[in-house]
Amino acid sequence: MKLLRNKIKFTRDNFLIVFLAGILLLVMVWPLEDKTDSKSGQWDSEDGIIGLNSDSLSKAADLMSDTDANAMGAYAAELERSLEEILGTMEGVGKVKVMVTLEGSGEALVEKDTDTSRKGTTEVDSAGGSRNTTDISGSEQTVFAGSSTPYVKKVLSPKVEGVVVSAQGGHNVKTAQNITEAIQALFGIEAHKIKIVKMISQ
Repeated sequence: MKLLRNKIKFTRDNFLIVFLAGILLLVMVWPLEDKTDSKSGQWDSEDGIIGLNSDSLSKAADLMSDTDANAMGAYAAELERSLEEILGTMEGVGKVKVMVTLEGSGEALVEKDTDTSRKGTTEVDSAGGSRNTTDISGSEQTVFAGSSTPYVKKVLSPKVEGVVVSAQGGHNVKTAQNITEAIQALFGIEAHKIKIVKMISQ
């Protein structure tokens, strides 16, 4: 009876160990399957920018992926809110509404290890002359955080592509000019990408 009880306990312990090992394996494998199902992409070997659909996107780069359209929308909304707040304090503007459009979805810059080697040779000909040559070679390797996730050193926010401003004082030439210059100072975009209109009376 005691032997049977020990056997049952041993079996339960083994079952618990196997169950926990299975959970651990599931946790380890699950993210890899998600990455495999994601859209394919490429690394830009010259400037180290992560392709938006790369299988190896890191968490920071995921900010630019399809599931992060909401994040980009939230970023644009925050720009609009801040712009409305500052424009609303300007003389002659009055009540104001702003719409901002973004160019692309930003960039993620990955860390790269650069290895450069230099080799010099001197050749002497039969006439006693010499010629020196130097060969320079280099290579770049992406730095990975873990086995397959590149280390992202910097995430660049998307650039502002255009701004539309509807303001109570938008019909005034001087006010419209002040609004345009303020937007150019903030976002560095051309004047033709900024449109100022008069807000209708409500």
